[in-house]
Amino acid sequence: MQGDVADSASVAEIFAFCDEKFGAAPNLDILINNAGIGSDGQDASLKSGSEELFDRMMAVNVKGPYLVTQAALPRLRDNGRIVNIGSISGKVAQHFAAGYAMTKRALQSLTFSTATQVARRGITCNLVAPGAVATDFIAKLRERPGFDESNANATPMGRMGQPDDIAGAVLMLCREEARWVTGNIIEAAGGLAI
Repeated sequence: MQGDVADSASVAEIFAFCDEKFGAAPNLDILINNAGIGSDGQDASLKSGSEELFDRMMAVNVKGPYLVTQAALPRLRDNGRIVNIGSISGKVAQHFAAGYAMTKRALQSLTFSTATQVARRGITCNLVAPGAVATDFIAKLRERPGFDESNANATPMGRMGQPDDIAGAVLMLCREEARWVTGNIIEAAGGLAI
């Protein structure tokens, strides 16, 4: 089901649909907060970034996971999993995308706060922080000459990430064996932030 994670009414509809399909709460094993937006090629710097773009990124990237997690908590079974998809941008300075980087740092804070709130129920909450991944999310950036090569050269593993690289990190956190891992940032960036 599609919806706008930044709109509380839409989030309520999504979870009402979940309740209808899967029965009364608790009815959820894993929550992955993956919805997010970037600048889509627009200027997102402090110098020229627009207030409208900043507000939309904050709404989707920060308010969205907050609202979704809030709605999911009473539905999550004990020993469940929450994985937030952040970005290496939450750790490194990015003058060209300061607003976006701020949203990803805020998501780290939500991860830590959530982890402490749900720990007694055996629920873990972690964040996966990808580097540049060859997806449509950064399609406009990848149109710039030399973007892919520059990222590959800056990454110790010598290449851009692929979707499966990030999926593997998420799956690792969702396994039973990861039950003692919570409140962590797992950097899936090929060593980019080392």
